[in-house]
Amino acid sequence: MTTTEKLKPAYEALDGCDAALSELESLCCRPERSPRMEALAETLAKTRAGLDSASEDHDGTDSTLAHIEDAGSQIGWLQVGCCAPKRLPLYHTLLEGLTITQRTLKRATKRGH
Repeated sequence: MTTTEKLKPAYEALDGCDAALSELESLCCRPERSPRMEALAETLAKTRAGLDSASEDHDGTDSTLAHIEDAGSQIGWLQVGCCAPKRLPLYHTLLEGLTITQRTLKRATKRGH
């Protein structure tokens, strides 16, 4: 199985993250949070780009893992400041997608436990 095939669950998880973030943006009642959501979208795009070039190159994998961790901290900031408990499932979807992406990348590049 090729690395690209092994990474399919990560791509699917990132698709789910993109959809959840889009829904969060459309539901948000505080426009000042928009730049933070845009920054998260950029970090998710960097993560996807890192998957596109994933190999057993440790520097590239480390960089992509750092983007995943950065996205997680951005999601945490947004979630803690969210005023609508009904949106918590969207944050859960985002965090779960990042976890799937991270574990899939580590497994595909033989970096997992």
